[in-house]
Amino acid sequence: MIKPMRRLAQPHFVPLLVIFAILFSLSVYVAQKFDSRAAVVLAPPLFSISSQQPALTAKNFLVFDIHTGTVLVSHNADAVVPIASVTKLFAAAVLISQYDLQATTSVTWTDLLGDGAAGKLAFGQTYSNRDLLFPLLIESSNDAAEVLERVTSGALVSDMNTWALSVGATGTQFTDASGIGDTNQSSALDLKLMLADAFRRHPHVFDITTLPQYIGTYTGWLNNNPVSSEVGYQGGKHGYTPAANRTLAAVFDETINGHAYTLGYVILGSDNLANDFKILRQFVTNSETNH
Repeated sequence: MIKPMRRLAQPHFVPLLVIFAILFSLSVYVAQKFDSRAAVVLAPPLFSISSQQPALTAKNFLVFDIHTGTVLVSHNADAVVPIASVTKLFAAAVLISQYDLQATTSVTWTDLLGDGAAGKLAFGQTYSNRDLLFPLLIESSNDAAEVLERVTSGALVSDMNTWALSVGATGTQFTDASGIGDTNQSSALDLKLMLADAFRRHPHVFDITTLPQYIGTYTGWLNNNPVSSEVGYQGGKHGYTPAANRTLAAVFDETINGHAYTLGYVILGSDNLANDFKILRQFVTNSETNH
């Protein structure tokens, strides 16, 4: 006698379908929550700035939102002026993106002929390109910049100019990697574009500038940036030459009326950089949020 075929027990598939539905719904929910949190961080409410200008010694300054590009306050931001060792921040950004950081070279006497001995490099010492980033950015070593120019056969400076144009900094000119020359010039508006691009694409450069010190093979370097110990500092570079006076391009995390912002500060032609930064920061962070 032939036994009748048993029907498949379809109810066993129901729990699996339910589980898949739950997992799908949960993934959508999590994604939405993540997107929501990201939106709060990247696009917090705009805030209003007083129509009055802060009283600084600096001839040019600008503060902007790194993520949106919104300019919050500025003065003579389109004037093209010498920028001194702020140049080194962008030399490092181009170096790290376009050159072999493991390539090594020995310091020559020619490398040591430039102005300034910060970095304490000595004839015959061997450094990799990566090693040279630390004296370049922490102690603003002109010697380190000279070495990097030599090992790249001058292409580093050319590539810096090409990169500046690529981000829209059309008024900027680099003639060396250190900023020692008065012909290294830019505007606060151009520095805004370059600072935002470098901060977004080359965070390692900014991480180096936050180090209080770094011990290398031959010597150590101390961070001489006057704002590097301030709360919220995310990196940047300062500079000084007689023509440029004191300069700064730096990034800070700020909390304004309970909302988180990442702001870029550009200060050029300052007589007192630390005090000008303090005044400008207080001016911005005491503003009111527009809901």
